[in-house]
Amino acid sequence: MKKWDATKAKVKKQQADDLMDPYLNAIEYKDKSVCSKCRSIYHDKRWAEDKELYNLLMKDPEKVIFTVCPACRKIETKYMEGVVELKGDFLFEHKDEIINLIKNTVEKADYINPLEKIANINIDEKNKTIEIITADDKLAQRIGKNIEKAYKGNVEYHFSKEDRLTRVYWKR
Repeated sequence: MKKWDATKAKVKKQQADDLMDPYLNAIEYKDKSVCSKCRSIYHDKRWAEDKELYNLLMKDPEKVIFTVCPACRKIETKYMEGVVELKGDFLFEHKDEIINLIKNTVEKADYINPLEKIANINIDEKNKTIEIITADDKLAQRIGKNIEKAYKGNVEYHFSKEDRLTRVYWKR
């Protein structure tokens, strides 16, 4: 995994709806705080994965401030911002490929913003559905767009500003 470099990353500035995220602004984190669950580090006012910095900080763990990042807190409390529902015969004919595409999408998103995490994947072979619960609404959209781009099919996006919830439905 590559190290995150703020000078090279093309990350959009914080959007207005990020200010409404109850988990993102609930706690004021100290610089170089480490998430005890996912090992993300709060540094320069953002969460990032940085293995080199993590290893450096772990040389003296008594000085490290361990906490739980907003994404891991969302997962702990079962707070979701995205639901992706995939359906159809085609889905289960290509299940392994589609699961790999989802994992690659999450890995790329995690590299840019480690707060974009999957909380759960439910696979229902009987009803031929896969449901992906995400801790971030943008990740749900990204998964839907990548599946549509790779496999076509019918995709629908439903947004709820009040609840900060995005639902993505894909079928083929």
